[in-house]
Amino acid sequence: MLDGVTMRAMDTPHGFTVRTGLERGYSAAELRSMAFTAPARGVRITAAIGDEGRALLEAVRALAQDDQFFSHTTAARIHGMPLPGRFEQEARVHLASPTGRARMHRPGVVGHRLKSATTEVDGMRVEARADAFVHLATLLTVEELVAVGDWLVSRKRREAMALEELTEALRRYAGARGLNRARRALALVRVGAESPRESLVRLLILRALPEPVLQHEVLDAAGCFVARLDLSWPHLRLGVEYDGEHHEDPEQRARDAVRLARLRAEGWCIITVTRDDLADGGEALLRTIVAAHRRYSSWEAA
Repeated sequence: MLDGVTMRAMDTPHGFTVRTGLERGYSAAELRSMAFTAPARGVRITAAIGDEGRALLEAVRALAQDDQFFSHTTAARIHGMPLPGRFEQEARVHLASPTGRARMHRPGVVGHRLKSATTEVDGMRVEARADAFVHLATLLTVEELVAVGDWLVSRKRREAMALEELTEALRRYAGARGLNRARRALALVRVGAESPRESLVRLLILRALPEPVLQHEVLDAAGCFVARLDLSWPHLRLGVEYDGEHHEDPEQRARDAVRLARLRAEGWCIITVTRDDLADGGEALLRTIVAAHRRYSSWEAA
């Protein structure tokens, strides 16, 4: 059974300073109880937040000044941007101050001075998505940054960005660290990629083949919709599809089989890609795709 202090703590989902806790009526002993943790000096977080990264984020949120804001990978996570797996359990927080202001210096906090556009997400002050894209260039590879850019401009998103917005952000940060990498990535960002792994497959293909068309709609002879393909060369009737984890569902697999049969009936060759195909960097997969492309290209020329 939960005690009164723990129940009150659970009603306080965000971090707060010890001074604020005392003003709210907690005693010093209660603030030292097991109902709270102290991920940063002078701050208390409900112990129900067991994730170390989330706890530190809430602590920094409580300590931040009104004009400070989250940036870099912290901003990316808050916005929901797809980050590489190595950042999933990142136990540090990026907090930026306006130029001319002091950075925050605390364990686990990476302080920056930035002149960024900001927005509010779930009550948190965060740098705008385009600015975060530029700053991620100091931490991600070109390929990883392309996946973020594809996500930002995807039409599946309710608030999809325009490529011009990212271009303008790069202009604002002329001379910034990582700018050349951001430019290289932006040149490869495309509207139409619907997952980070689709983006990685496309970049893999570009090492050896002409750029495929994204989200091509296949119609039958009567003009009826058959399928929309992740990546394809329509003139060759050659497509590449990435099957995510949801394709392992039996009902989804049955639908996939019917869809594939209809595509084959229309003369299409479909190469299906899974996560395992990318485990070795996709080298074997690329050889398979290149071989199929050459084969169908020779048939078209014959």
